[in-house]
Amino acid sequence: MRLIVILFFLPMFLHAQQDENLVSRERPGLFWFFNGNKPIQDADYRKYDRCIFEATYNTWIGDINPFENKWNSIGYHISLNKDIQLKSTERVTFGLGFGYSYLNHNLDRVFFNTQHESVDTEYPSPNDSLIFSKLTIHQFYVPFELRLKSLGWRHVKLILGTRLGIQPAIFSKTKYWEDENEKYFENKMQDMRWFYTSVYCRLGIRNWSLIGIFHPLSLFPSEQSVRLMPFQLGVSLSLF
Repeated sequence: MRLIVILFFLPMFLHAQQDENLVSRERPGLFWFFNGNKPIQDADYRKYDRCIFEATYNTWIGDINPFENKWNSIGYHISLNKDIQLKSTERVTFGLGFGYSYLNHNLDRVFFNTQHESVDTEYPSPNDSLIFSKLTIHQFYVPFELRLKSLGWRHVKLILGTRLGIQPAIFSKTKYWEDENEKYFENKMQDMRWFYTSVYCRLGIRNWSLIGIFHPLSLFPSEQSVRLMPFQLGVSLSLF
């Protein structure tokens, strides 16, 4: 009986002696070792920030002051990325992928199309009984990222990137009280920048980070339109 017990526990003891420096840790995200179609052969050669979800507060600079938008001007960004690593180092990697953004701006102003094929904004009359007014933007983009991070599972990361994309639609959405009935209006902006670019920065630990995004080009290209350059501040989560 003693011999059976010794034979049963001996392999476990030898394995513990061999891997005494290994510590079991929580993985920073789903599919931490997954490499697309097969697992990563080297468990220490991990890949990060490949499926990224961001929630941001949306505002802008220009003809409207920053942070004038309401607190619920919340948008989101989702991207799938390829983490391109250099064999010589894990400190510097690159990211390339595809993403979608939904920007939502809630404010007391109303956006409207003018007869000059431009876009303008103004405060509604107090008699208009405005329930809400928002400007929403849909974007598809390709991100290019330079990723700098420290070594180790609890790594600190700094990601600098740019996005090149298209904006297929910008909508002005308003709702009023009229004769004790709610009236909803939705207009597509006739002057909008189809192609856009933005720059951004993420700073965080493991799969969480803070993000700031700035659009250097005005949202509406016409010189007769209101001049607005969006930027967003928020939180980024890398699912794997």
